[in-house]
Amino acid sequence: MNNNPPFDLNVIQSILDVLPMGIYIIDKKRRLKWVNERVAHRNKMDGDGGSIGKRCYTEIFKRKRPCNDCPAVKTFRTGKTERVEKKNEYKGEMRSYLVTTTPLQGVGPGKEMLVIETVQDITYQKKAEEELRRLNDFNAAIIENAPVAIFTIDKNGEFTSVNPALAELSGLGAEAEEKLLGFNWLKNPYTVRCGLAEFIKKGLKGKPFELQDFPFTTYRGDKGQYLHFRGVPLKGKDRKVEGLLCIIEDTTEKVRAQIKSIQDAKTAVIGRLMTGVAHELNNPLATIAANSELACELVESISSKEGADKGDIEELYSYLNVIQEQAFRCKNIIRDMIDITKKKGFEIQEIDLNGCLEEVLNEIKFEKMDITLSKEIEEDLPPIMGDLNAMKQSLRNIIQNGVDAVADREGGAIKVRAFTDGRDVKIEIEDNGVGIHDGLIDRIFEPFFSTKEKGKGVGLGLTLSHEFISRMGGSIEVKSKLGIGSIFTIILPSSDKGGRGLNDKDSYR
Repeated sequence: MNNNPPFDLNVIQSILDVLPMGIYIIDKKRRLKWVNERVAHRNKMDGDGGSIGKRCYTEIFKRKRPCNDCPAVKTFRTGKTERVEKKNEYKGEMRSYLVTTTPLQGVGPGKEMLVIETVQDITYQKKAEEELRRLNDFNAAIIENAPVAIFTIDKNGEFTSVNPALAELSGLGAEAEEKLLGFNWLKNPYTVRCGLAEFIKKGLKGKPFELQDFPFTTYRGDKGQYLHFRGVPLKGKDRKVEGLLCIIEDTTEKVRAQIKSIQDAKTAVIGRLMTGVAHELNNPLATIAANSELACELVESISSKEGADKGDIEELYSYLNVIQEQAFRCKNIIRDMIDITKKKGFEIQEIDLNGCLEEVLNEIKFEKMDITLSKEIEEDLPPIMGDLNAMKQSLRNIIQNGVDAVADREGGAIKVRAFTDGRDVKIEIEDNGVGIHDGLIDRIFEPFFSTKEKGKGVGLGLTLSHEFISRMGGSIEVKSKLGIGSIFTIILPSSDKGGRGLNDKDSYR
């Protein structure tokens, strides 16, 4: 028994006339059987005649031939609803339409199959989608080409996106996405250790933060990097935090420039202080040296007399020699200090590093100390350009620093290596002393900072060495481990490309 309702356009019309779109009923030959009021009104406004009986492609899209992707044809074939987007010109403007065809099976006279075709103008919707896509592309281009690192993490702390600037900043390059996406930053021990993890947790709870010149520890554990770090919570429609937008700018060079500016100011003050102190000490040291000479002459005179205790006199004579030797050493140091600080600039000249090293090492009487000195110095080291007195003072300060570090240790040793590395000359001064704590290494070149016991230094030697070497275009690197020792490496640009060979190792106690 057929329970299909009778075909009644009047019933359907009352429903379809009120819909805000063009609605057509089409037969298998693609002829219009009925149109809703919206289409009829449009045709009337456009001056067209009736639509009934006309081909759909002619009446709806003003085409002379059927559409290649006609959804009505597909619906008649499949018996299913079909959709397609079309573009068509209307009143001189290209517009977009969504065409939907739905089957009407077993209705109407003869129970023929018909199709309801709806044509919805989606021009403004497509324009909005295109504008949104263009805006998204524009925003993505800004992030991709931004000179600062931008990335996002989810509420668990895992990376969800990174930009090229972060890839460069992290040193990962093309592997940044592969290495970082999915990596949990909150569980990274270095992020926790430097204190950044606590700020990130607060950001993920909805509190934005900004850190100026934050001392950062990289995922490799490297220190000495400073960041301007901004964290902006990302919230969904329900206002719940879904992640964190992080913007990072590397401020390491700016911070170092500020530190250097402060260092330069301190050094200038130190220079004036040194000059005054040196002048004040020079006179009493001259008196000590002169009187020690007179005492030595007197001891010689007494020793020539009968009855004198030769052993006591010789012991006293050795003490006086030490006093005289150290007094002259102090005078030489003070002379060098005055020579350096009274100059407006360095006296730039070629420096023979082999001779300079030998002179400084000979000044320190290792043979009279319980310290082993080992030397590995290349023959004919290339000359460097700089101030000779400043070079001597720098070497003297660093070597003496090593001597002080091993003075109270059994089996104390100092090793001095000098060699070429490309266009640079490197001088390594290694000791097996007490070492320096990780948290203090960054401060050892600060004026008046010292790791020595009270009374064993005022903390100026390394400051001056760093200043002098920097002014000669070089640098000083430090590696140290507590209980094992330290290595100070002076790196200086050479002014020569000549060949050189390695001396045999030699050592003495």
